[in-house]
Amino acid sequence: MQTDNQLIRRIKKKQDRKAADILIDRYYREIYAFTFRQTGQRELAKDLTQEIFIRILQGIYAFDERKASFRTWAYHVASNRITDYYRSKTYKKECMQQSIEQDCESGFEKMEMVYLTDLSELMVKKELIRQIMDIVVMYDREWVHIFQKKCFEEKTFAEIAGEMQIAESTVKSRFYQMVKRIRQEVQAG
Repeated sequence: MQTDNQLIRRIKKKQDRKAADILIDRYYREIYAFTFRQTGQRELAKDLTQEIFIRILQGIYAFDERKASFRTWAYHVASNRITDYYRSKTYKKECMQQSIEQDCESGFEKMEMVYLTDLSELMVKKELIRQIMDIVVMYDREWVHIFQKKCFEEKTFAEIAGEMQIAESTVKSRFYQMVKRIRQEVQAG
């Protein structure tokens, strides 16, 4: 059995289709599972996984085995593609600001305004979006869904709690814990 690096060399030197197929087969399920865990949607995960492998093959010439393993590099490409999907599909700063202004009544909602305002300012900066999403995708799928529904779909905590069939206080607590960790790691970085 050939190593990943041997297959990559064959792809780079000879544009070897068979080597590319072997490499894709070797990692397809793993990258699909990662993508599905981040999206929770089978068809979307399939589409994104296809796009991820297209990007991997298009960028294979930039891969440097001295810097990272192929698996690490593939996960990096996948994480970037998932981030691009969420950023381009739904996130708009103006909508986030309107949502914040409408939800500022209780103590939690006031705290939400402070956190989301800070977070939205950070997310607008292109270079920090990937860093933020790299942190977010490390959480369990349920936590990631809370973050995505609040930040990208602009849902209220009550709506998220109803959809996910968990207590609203649990949704708030998990969201604020994520936001706090994101702020700490971004500020430290």
